[in-house]
Amino acid sequence: MNAPRLFTITLNPAIDQTVRLDRLLPGEVHRALGEQTEAGGKGIGVAAVLAALGRPVTASGWLGTDNDAVFRAAFAERGIADGMLRLPGATRTNIKLAVAERGDSTDINLPGLALAPEALQAAEQQLGERLDAAVAPGDWCELAGSLPPGTDAGLWERLARRLAARGAQIVIDTGGAVLGTLLARLSDPTRGPVVPVAFIKPNRAELEELVARPLPDTLAVADAAQALCRAHGVRQIVVSLGGQGAVMADGQGRWQAAAPAVTVATTVGAGDALVAGTLAALMDGQTLPGAGVFGMACAAARIQRIAPGLPPRQEVTELAARIRATPI
Repeated sequence: MNAPRLFTITLNPAIDQTVRLDRLLPGEVHRALGEQTEAGGKGIGVAAVLAALGRPVTASGWLGTDNDAVFRAAFAERGIADGMLRLPGATRTNIKLAVAERGDSTDINLPGLALAPEALQAAEQQLGERLDAAVAPGDWCELAGSLPPGTDAGLWERLARRLAARGAQIVIDTGGAVLGTLLARLSDPTRGPVVPVAFIKPNRAELEELVARPLPDTLAVADAAQALCRAHGVRQIVVSLGGQGAVMADGQGRWQAAAPAVTVATTVGAGDALVAGTLAALMDGQTLPGAGVFGMACAAARIQRIAPGLPPRQEVTELAARIRATPI
């Protein structure tokens, strides 16, 4: 039996232009330390880390034909299968200001491709047909990132149901109200067959939005995460807490893990690395908390370097050995 593959589905990708600064002072003129341009979008970032880990991965979704060269080059360089559907127009550019003094980044995200309703309907049908031809039972499909203008959570729901009917494992890697709406719809038997969700990774703020209340400590986060699993049929959840690590939960247990102390070069890509590492471990048959610990190690490895990708696998394994997950 062939090993499961991962398909990332990114409908609103971006060309990420990262500008490195010593410090950021509003209203002032700054001299940049350097800049880099790379293929971006949640699914693209997750695919890059999975490819670095040696997993077969296909990047699917929508790209503008006018400026897809950066994506074609990135896919070829990183060993990602190119399953993107090309649409008329240009993929958006996002600006990321990576500030050394703060150890974080400020993002300026532009709108995505805007299609007329008829073109949007045709693009959805073409993407669905392409996925039908490629996805096999047991493969994993990640619905990743934001939605382009003119679309709503219904688009994700239709794709999720289509893929689940093919026997795929569904991962949702989007945030805000869309995540809550999608979980509610997929677990509602009045809308059709219930679609179980294999994995989600909100951060604390996103989880607070989902449960509509503040979560002041890790115990509250763990309670909310496990309740969400049980209410919506989510099998595994990792809640990222930034420098405080992560809380993990499934139907049977909850764990807290502290992030290893590392030098932070940039926070860009940390969330994608956490998702990718966790998915790689889950696809290998691991469960929580071990799968989440490996994901945290990938994130810790990622934030130590400006360049995309991961260091050698041995360094990631050593970081994972420094992370302890304790029941909460």
